[in-house]
Amino acid sequence: MSLLMAREAAEHLNVSLATLGRMEKEGELTPFRTPGGHRRYSLEMLNEYLEGSRQRSRSARPPQNAQGDKLPDSAVRVLVVDDEPDTVELIIEALHEDSDVYEFASASTCYEIGVQVAAFKPDLIVLGLAQPETDGREVCKKIKSDPETEHIKVVGVVGPGENGMIGEMLRYGADDCLIKPLQIEELQRSVRYLTSRKTAVEDEIRR
Repeated sequence: MSLLMAREAAEHLNVSLATLGRMEKEGELTPFRTPGGHRRYSLEMLNEYLEGSRQRSRSARPPQNAQGDKLPDSAVRVLVVDDEPDTVELIIEALHEDSDVYEFASASTCYEIGVQVAAFKPDLIVLGLAQPETDGREVCKKIKSDPETEHIKVVGVVGPGENGMIGEMLRYGADDCLIKPLQIEELQRSVRYLTSRKTAVEDEIRR
């Protein structure tokens, strides 16, 4: 049986190492352990997870509302934060292509983030960090330290050459962190994984 190391497993799943570790912590994957304590993964294990993830994604597809309508509880609300309109559009298009379960809002300043968190009540925030008026680290820290918003999942997005900020974002409470230029499948899989518990519960209710 061929076994993969953690980085190879993350590449096979198109997720970051941080997401892979979270999947293990939450019991989604249970790696083998070598005598030295290193994690190893079989292709069979990883492919079973991928198939289960695809099935959950296909089953959780409630219709979207028109913009401005009251959102159904079954919708997964995603707030995209970035000061580059092209990046916002790229993220929304990529996630919409992956599933029509998502509803979107966007923000580019701390003020707009505060307004959208209060009014839109996002389940997940895709948080760009390289913005002149917004320190993504502080935004993440504030969200995760407030009992009323700590449940919101946060996916940080750092620029090229800012790999050192990934660990800092995770320490501030981010649930995952990706690097620009964004890999579409990695973004889709990260958001799908972090919101899968809500869509699974709603799917069970509909049944």
